[in-house]
Amino acid sequence: MKRLELVIVQFEEVKRLIEFGRVPQLRLALILLDSAVELIMHRMVETELESEYFEFDLLEKLRRLQTMRKSDKPLQRRFAATGPSDDKLREEIQRLEGAVTSKRKRKRINDNFGDKIDYLVETNKLPEDLVPVLKKLHDYRNETYHRDQHRVEVIRPAVLIYFDAACTVLDHYTPDAVVGDGPLGPELARFQDGFPGHQDPFELPRRAAKQLREEVGLDLAAVRTALVEHLLGRLDDLESGLTYIEENITGGAIPGDGIRTMQMEDGDIEATFDPQVLRSRRYPLSMKDVESWIERAKAMESLDDKHALFAELAALENAFEDLEHQVRESVWMIDEAANMR
Repeated sequence: MKRLELVIVQFEEVKRLIEFGRVPQLRLALILLDSAVELIMHRMVETELESEYFEFDLLEKLRRLQTMRKSDKPLQRRFAATGPSDDKLREEIQRLEGAVTSKRKRKRINDNFGDKIDYLVETNKLPEDLVPVLKKLHDYRNETYHRDQHRVEVIRPAVLIYFDAACTVLDHYTPDAVVGDGPLGPELARFQDGFPGHQDPFELPRRAAKQLREEVGLDLAAVRTALVEHLLGRLDDLESGLTYIEENITGGAIPGDGIRTMQMEDGDIEATFDPQVLRSRRYPLSMKDVESWIERAKAMESLDDKHALFAELAALENAFEDLEHQVRESVWMIDEAANMR
């Protein structure tokens, strides 16, 4: 129960930080939520992989036996001669390889947030619609934690959505039953639902998730409006930036040259100095894509599913953010060059 209490205390602290409504506290809330989600997923993964222990251990032993039979040391070959035939050994190894998680995959799952999510969805321990939500919000956390980049305009709706998603993860968590773990702390004890001494480890996460979600709440309409306005503002800036780049192309430009310029390969001298060559190149993105992103952002106003809403936000950001960064840098360079004149 103490392991569950560690997580619940983080949720309670996030609740407190959300009430401030300021970026410094919301940044900490985002970091704490991400930590809680990864900790729960780590425990869920551990439980799943431990269920493979017998077959995984047998596979390792059979592989060692197979290696010894091929050894250039006579003593090892003689020791490994007993047991199943080579054909049977090979057949059993192949069967077990299909039944357990490989060492390489285990390492990826252990090391990477995204691989934990994918594995838990693959084993039906988490719902699939959480995947894009958790992965994108983990990216937000990495930006604010590692790179001092803070999405100030959307940090509050992002934290509220992450809290709701974290409650879903908690709801799917089944902790280990611990006997003699001591009394519950106040943060966890309040979810006993009026049953003194009732410390069922299989029910407490679900009770806690339900009550925490209700206490924080998620005003979907307000969150949706904030996200849509944020996206449309960025896409408007993107369009304006591309237009500004076209206005500053030497020799004149036509609509679409700005986005083409952003996708030129380094060292493409011909496209740099000949507009006709630039326009003949095939690039992944065009202004039709920008128009499509704007339409998709507007269409988010009709989304009533919280996970679908944030998944679409994540998909749109993934689609245009690289271009957005390039455009901002180019606009800055144009302005800097103008200031030097």
